[in-house]
Amino acid sequence: MRKSIPQITSYTVSSTKMMVPLIYLFLTSLLLVDAYRLPTNVLPENYKLEIISYLGQKDNFSFDGNVWIKTTCVHTIHNITLHSKDLEIKEEAITLKDVSSNDSKALKILKIELQKDNDFLIIHLNEPLLAGRKYQLFISFRGHLDDGLAGFYRSSYFDKQKKEKRWLGVTQFEAISARMAFPCFDEPEMKATFDISIGRKEGYKAISNMPLLLTEPLKEKEGWYWDRFDTSVPMSTYLVAYIVSDFDYKKAETSQNNNVTFRIWARKDALNQVDFAAHVGPKALEYYEKFFDLKYPLPKQDMVAIPDFSAGAMENWGLITYREAYLLYDPKVSSKTSQHSVASVIAHELAHQWFGNLVTMKWWTDLWLNEGFATYMASLAVEELFPQWNSLQEEAADNLLSVFSFDSLRTSHPVSVPIGDPKEIDEIFDTISYKKGSSLIRMMSLFLGEEVVRRGVSNYLSKHKFRNAEQDDLWDCLTDEAHKNGVLPHNLTVKTIMDTWTVQTGYPVINIKRNYERKTAEITQHRYLRDIINTRDAMNPCWWVPLSYSTKENRHFNVTTPEHWLSCPIQEQVIENIADEKDWVIFNNEMAGIYKVNYDERNWDLITKYLQSEHYDEIPTLNRVQLLSDAADLAFVGNLKYDIFFELLKYLKAEREYLPWKAALGKTAGLTTHLKRSSTYGQYKEYMKQLLTPIYEQIGGLEIPTSSADKLDSIKLQVLVASKACKFEVANCIAHSRNLFNKVKENPQGNSIISKDLKGVVYCTSLKHGGEAEWDFLWKKYQTSNVATEKSTLLNALGCTNEIWLLKRYLEWSLNDTKIRRQDSSTVFSAVARNDVGYFIAKSFFYENVDHIFKHLQPNKRRISRYLSSLATQMTEEKDQQELEHFIDQNRANFSEVKKGVEQSLETVKINIQWQNKHADAIHKILTKYSK
Repeated sequence: MRKSIPQITSYTVSSTKMMVPLIYLFLTSLLLVDAYRLPTNVLPENYKLEIISYLGQKDNFSFDGNVWIKTTCVHTIHNITLHSKDLEIKEEAITLKDVSSNDSKALKILKIELQKDNDFLIIHLNEPLLAGRKYQLFISFRGHLDDGLAGFYRSSYFDKQKKEKRWLGVTQFEAISARMAFPCFDEPEMKATFDISIGRKEGYKAISNMPLLLTEPLKEKEGWYWDRFDTSVPMSTYLVAYIVSDFDYKKAETSQNNNVTFRIWARKDALNQVDFAAHVGPKALEYYEKFFDLKYPLPKQDMVAIPDFSAGAMENWGLITYREAYLLYDPKVSSKTSQHSVASVIAHELAHQWFGNLVTMKWWTDLWLNEGFATYMASLAVEELFPQWNSLQEEAADNLLSVFSFDSLRTSHPVSVPIGDPKEIDEIFDTISYKKGSSLIRMMSLFLGEEVVRRGVSNYLSKHKFRNAEQDDLWDCLTDEAHKNGVLPHNLTVKTIMDTWTVQTGYPVINIKRNYERKTAEITQHRYLRDIINTRDAMNPCWWVPLSYSTKENRHFNVTTPEHWLSCPIQEQVIENIADEKDWVIFNNEMAGIYKVNYDERNWDLITKYLQSEHYDEIPTLNRVQLLSDAADLAFVGNLKYDIFFELLKYLKAEREYLPWKAALGKTAGLTTHLKRSSTYGQYKEYMKQLLTPIYEQIGGLEIPTSSADKLDSIKLQVLVASKACKFEVANCIAHSRNLFNKVKENPQGNSIISKDLKGVVYCTSLKHGGEAEWDFLWKKYQTSNVATEKSTLLNALGCTNEIWLLKRYLEWSLNDTKIRRQDSSTVFSAVARNDVGYFIAKSFFYENVDHIFKHLQPNKRRISRYLSSLATQMTEEKDQQELEHFIDQNRANFSEVKKGVEQSLETVKINIQWQNKHADAIHKILTKYSK
């Protein structure tokens, strides 16, 4: 029986030493923040906001607004500073009153200053504002509904019944775009209540965060109405939302447990696709109420499918907005993978109603608390609602594999990342904030116990509700609960452990060196970096690592409570009596911790032989995933012979589960990138054919058996294997695809000819081996489809053609709003760049049209990073690197706001070149051996 409290080495003095550089780094970064931040002398309490939208008047995309902001003066001061961006401020109409008593007194305004660099609107006064008194600021303004997908912007769709283009106005304020819609204190810590009124034309509807109180005529404008909404709970400006549209809704069944009104909104043509969302939303909300032991604090929840939307979805309190493909689901057309995706995104956004909305980070440094928790909680909710999907394991593996890849870059960043200039905020909505954040919470749940974490989180939310918090507040609540339950000794805190994971970048490799005679294992750690020229990090970081393990004779894979900790900065630890010399040892039960494991060759050999036996499935799925992933990544940097990875792959002939195949084929995809333009590729292709042929034939090729209809993991395995099989010309994959495609061409309405889930594979393969007629057929299908999930599949497939002129035209169309929606521009580019022929076309297009692309993506420049990474991952030669560096240097102004994206892309190219120099010859020899 394993002990519930793990062995802890004395750490107090040495861990303090280790934390000094971390604290220094953090404080230095914080000093840079002040210049961009609002002063805290005046704080908002309530906004009374009136917006009049002129939608419905031909070509009038302006809006007028008035805002009355009730504030409290904290320290005596002569001015008020708030945010405003791209708004026309009616300076002569600005007023300020002291409203501390019934006799309000007007204050004289000296001058108005607009400081564009920081979006500051500064109101200078003749006399000081006095500490403790309340003031009301009134500002009248005008703005424009542009098409930049940020602030209060316009979107459109084509109404098939009325045969006309219809416009809507929608908000997207995260992270710093509320200031583009109304003057406000646009920082997350400056919470206030909101009374929102929207003026709109008859025939349109307005919705906002809170329920509608009343509708009344707009006196100055006949045929126009005010929709006035209830006072909101205290919230940050980035969560304010309102929409003006002619959409309709379906109401979900009201739950007896919470009485929350749930409505799903969409354009009328798509209302038949909201039923699945109406089923998932209320159930997920109930699950969270029970889990957090806190009721959802609003009386209603609206969820709206927006035709043009830059993010996947946005968690505005009480009014969640989505891309159509992440809310709408048509059971006749949409794939099982799309259904899972819709459920996950809905669950993610609803988790935010607690994590992010009820308790909000003080500053964007702790964005991961929002996104990491929402990602983790969504995986629990989906598992609860759809246990037959087996999606919890997939979520864990998918997140960890993404983290292992992204966080192995020197140019990655800490989970808790100091933010100076708010323009940097957009770049941290990435793998680290979402997937590493989620993996860290999963790791805590597995070493502290799920119930301890659940109660700690519940206490944290109760303690800080309607206010702001930072990660240390969460660590305090979790430590209290951990000590109460005896799962951590009293001299150890959650902060001590978790700061090593959140305040520094990267993750460790745990090296296991066994002494087989003494039955001991010596354990050390170092940071895993893919940069093999300088493999060790100069700062020599270390982590508190929860160590769990199983052996051939003692398979305790389900026990994730650590038996030992590798503490920090102690460099090594010896575990006694670990296993018999003929037994294998596998560390990191259920892949619970965010670390890689390297063994001595003898232990790798023992594991490999066991995997190649009929008992392979006695090692659980997630540990098989980790073994494949670790062997590939350790071979990549030269810490392990590539032979060991290829020997491991041999066991796959018996493997029938999705996740190990996903890990293995994900790693071989990296090899494909490195080999596809080399003379070795023929051998590699032959090797991949041998690997894939048995599984492709066994799972049914391009026909999904009815027995798999509701098995998400079986379907995903079949889609994955089929796509690779067609790529490497396995069996009849190409001929079968083209045959199915031709049948659909002959009978375009025949929805059941190709399985919904395999359409992407069949379409892509048929275009790759077809010509203009096939492309035109799919393009027409894209234009006429009413289902966003199908349109997404088609957009990706259209990039698969090898016809150069079609690819060039497709890229040109990606910058034409009448052809491709702006939200999808980068999807089209990535689809073309993934294509072996398309890569060269995409690279030239990007280099020649970079100014046009940047202009097209304004104001959301973050998406340019997707263009860069699509190219960088495939660059393997030094001339590519020189060309890319020169190009970025020539366009410094454009790339100044995506510094992280630029650094990560350049590092990726450098690493690819290092791999070529180190491994290309060795891989040639290995393939000669394994492809026989």
